[in-house]
Amino acid sequence: MRISYFRLAIALVVPLLFSACNLPGAPKPNSDFLATSVAATLSVMQTNAVIPPTAPPPTDTATPTLPATGLPTMIAPTPQNPLVVADALCWVGPGNVYEVVSAIKKGTRVELLGRGSLAGWWVVRNPIYHDPCWIQDSYLQFDPGYNLSGLQIFYPPPTPTFTPSATPTP
Repeated sequence: MRISYFRLAIALVVPLLFSACNLPGAPKPNSDFLATSVAATLSVMQTNAVIPPTAPPPTDTATPTLPATGLPTMIAPTPQNPLVVADALCWVGPGNVYEVVSAIKKGTRVELLGRGSLAGWWVVRNPIYHDPCWIQDSYLQFDPGYNLSGLQIFYPPPTPTFTPSATPTP
């Protein structure tokens, strides 16, 4: 019987390979070796994530320019609408002979439409119904820069007349 050289080589090499894995001089992988290599890998990854790559500082060659006077310009604040400083009634006209349209709460800013022809009264846009209504001067606070000189003058509407519904009998 003839044995092929190929089968002979396999028969000799395979046992040799299996025995090489268990040689006493070969390093055996253990849990300490694996843990150390995993910890080293994680350490390198964390270091790269925490320390960003160094970039050169930006080179800004532009210099800020000042106005021709050399002084910075100041922007004046725009005055706000008048502030209602206490709960107030809003009337159809100036005074209690007219009907009350609504009330305006303290802390509300109102749009000023004009000055009443009677001293101490202003006409504002009613914040609820958006119609003009009259409010007393003592309930409004104006910002110092508010220009009151060009406001329209409002004249009171005719006073309501009382018409008796029934005639009294003697």
